[in-house]
Amino acid sequence: MISWPKLLRMKRLARDEQGSAMVEAALGLPILLTALIGVFEVANFFFVSASVENAVLHASRFGVTGGADDGVTREDQVRAIIQEQTFGMVDMDTVVIETLVYEQFADIGEPEPFTDQNDSGDYDEGEPYADVNGNGVWDDDMAIAGLGGAGDIVLYRINYDANSLTGFMDWARRALNISSTVAVRNEPF
Repeated sequence: MISWPKLLRMKRLARDEQGSAMVEAALGLPILLTALIGVFEVANFFFVSASVENAVLHASRFGVTGGADDGVTREDQVRAIIQEQTFGMVDMDTVVIETLVYEQFADIGEPEPFTDQNDSGDYDEGEPYADVNGNGVWDDDMAIAGLGGAGDIVLYRINYDANSLTGFMDWARRALNISSTVAVRNEPF
């Protein structure tokens, strides 16, 4: 049986609100901080993604003109445009920039034509093929690397494994790949 003084102390303790704010903060603060960090991480991903998209568009706009400054290659200028348009958020040492040249838009991503002598549906070693890109081997993409000449179709592709802004969620994900592609026809230059 509970004694009367003990019962009074228990009632007083039950009504005492001193320290309740600390308990609420201890329970709510981790949830709030996790949500805030999550919002910053998602916003960072969208910002970098939009920057990469913008960069590939600016680079292709430069590339179609065929212009180049004295002493700088067109490829270096495309790289500089991408660096400038991503506001330092993209590590230029790890970004993969591809520029592939095609004769026509329909050729993008197509393999070099070959004669399927054994009806396998795939190119097999020794089957005759048209070496469109002139590298001496059959390729599953007939593109030629480079920025092309006047009237060529050029595919600009950027791939980047984005870093976490805070590092908070690095343990939960592998790499967040951001990719952007645009195909343009070079102007007559």
